[in-house]
Amino acid sequence: MPRPRVAATAARSDRPPALVAAVRVATVLAAMVALSGACASEPEAEPIPTTLPVLTTLRPQLTTTTIAAPPPQRRIYVVQPGDTLSRIANGFGVSVRSLMDENGKEDTLLRIGEQLVIPPTVVGANSSQ
Repeated sequence: MPRPRVAATAARSDRPPALVAAVRVATVLAAMVALSGACASEPEAEPIPTTLPVLTTLRPQLTTTTIAAPPPQRRIYVVQPGDTLSRIANGFGVSVRSLMDENGKEDTLLRIGEQLVIPPTVVGANSSQ
């Protein structure tokens, strides 16, 4: 394959080196453009789908599934100076009675540092009992 004429003329010594480099870059770019046009007849690639395909059935069946709620987690509270059962119960959204029952208490006396097990809260329950 013969060399392009532009590149040969750009190599003359009377041209500035920056011009010679620019002509060479232009020649390479022109060749790349010419080659990329040759691939235009190939079919375009399919775009990658952005959603996942959905599995469908011809005869869907209605089913119900009951999922058991996870067991409630017990929380531990350490009594601080100035705490009362009422304040602790209100802070956790439980009743004083349920707090006492959970901890086997028969009176409302608390000791600093005592660990109280907080009963699970029931959605919709009244915490002022």
